[in-house]
Order: sequence, then structure tokens, then C-alpha cells
Amino acid sequence: MGVKNFLKTLIDIFKDEKMIPVPNIINANDLLQGKIALITGGSSGIGFAIAKKFLEHGCKVIIAGTNEEKLKKCCKTLQGNIQYVVLNILDVEKLRDKIEEATNLFEENRIDILVNSAGIMNKSDFWNISFEEYDKVMNINVKGTFFMCQEISKIMIKKGIKGHILNISSSSALRPAWTPYQMSKWTVRGFTLGLADTLIPYGIIVNAIAPGPTATPMLEKKEGDYIYNRNNPSKRFAMPEEIANVAVMLVSDMGNLIVGDTIYVTGGSGVINSHK
Repeated sequence: MGVKNFLKTLIDIFKDEKMIPVPNIINANDLLQGKIALITGGSSGIGFAIAKKFLEHGCKVIIAGTNEEKLKKCCKTLQGNIQYVVLNILDVEKLRDKIEEATNLFEENRIDILVNSAGIMNKSDFWNISFEEYDKVMNINVKGTFFMCQEISKIMIKKGIKGHILNISSSSALRPAWTPYQMSKWTVRGFTLGLADTLIPYGIIVNAIAPGPTATPMLEKKEGDYIYNRNNPSKRFAMPEEIANVAVMLVSDMGNLIVGDTIYVTGGSGVINSHK
């Protein structure tokens, strides 16, 4: 290295006002200690499993959904540092007020982690999808996710929070897209990259998890059901808890150098077999 390049390197090192420390993970059981998470779709399926796992790792959790009785029941089941907010992600004009309401549920008055788990699938095949079904899937899976991220990231930046945003995508983001659901998950994958690029200068880390077929109510599976799946290379459905374990890693300091990625938890479905 020449003298000029050496001096330039020294200047680059010292011109930053703050050096960013590398986190030292001491206790894996307290990965999310002191953090507060808002989870959309947190009253069932993958969102519920993530809420449960976050609580186990020391996080305070706010679950969001449209059914208040279901949210209350979930909070009673999970217990601990958990609250709920009735929030419709499609009512974008009220999102800011609802997120502010969620922020005030704990004394810290902040949200460190957003998990966008609310989502639906289309039930019709390509030839029979109606305008209404198309709009419903795309609005919840794409529009809702977009504006939740927009509002939360504004708050994080205003308060100087070095937070995490985690989008729940799907292995469908790797498959030929001929349904609104598949199209929406391709969009989530691209949005995750773009949002990560936009927010990393503020210290906000954005990633996605893409589950394969998972034993949740979305696929008409409930606890205790048979999980064999002959179409998956691993020959079974994923369990929501397996997705939740990866979520914990991604929003903790262990995942701080994973930026803009989509982590596939599929058992090989979509990754090895693109049509299954």
C-alpha cells in the first residue's frame, strides 16, 4: 500500500464520529432482552409462534390483528410481557394512530422490532380468480406490509432506534408466479431488498423469512395434525416454531450483519423443487 492510500485509509477510519461496536452475545436465552416487538398477524400461525418465541428470549411483545377477542385469548395463553392492539393493516389512514397506540402500551414508549406476519392466500386457481380476490391478497400481503414498514421506520428514525424489520415471505417467491399470492411474495422479496438499502444508513436492519409449506391454519393444519408431505424433499411440513427460531436470530444482535436477505426455511420446497 502506497503512502497516499495509507493516509486515505487512516482518514476514512477516523472521520466517522462513532465507531460501531461488534456485539458480544453472552446468553443465548436473553437474545431479545430489553427489546419491544410489534407482530402483525400475531394471533395465529407463524405470527403466534414468533410471539411465543420472542417472549421466551426476553422480548416484550405486542400482537396486532383485527379480532379483539382472539387477541385477548392469545395474550392470556402466552402470558408474560405481552399486549395487543386492534389494527387493520388495510386501513392505512389510521395506521399512524394505531402504531402510536401500540408504542404507548409499554412504559418504554418505543418499538424496536416489526414483524410483518399478516398475510393470506388465494383459494381459486388462475382461471377463476376474481377482481375482488386478487385485490384482497395483494392489498394485505403487499400494501399492508409496505405501509406498516413506512410508518414504523419513520418512528424508529425519529427516535434514533437501531431496530429490525422482518417480513414473512414464502418459498413461493422462488416459484413461477401465476397467482396473486405468488406475485405478492415476489414483491415482498424485492421490497425487502429495497427497504434494507433505504434503512441501513439509519442502523435499521431489514430481512425476510421465506417458509415453505408450514403446519398452520392457512394450510388448514392444527396442532397435533399429521405433518407428512410427500411433495416436500424433506417429506414433511415445517412447524411454526422452526420458523420462529430463525426469526429470533434475525432480529437479535446475532443477525446484525444479515441485511436485505431472505432466509428460506422450506425443507427444500421451492429451493430444490420449484413447482412443489
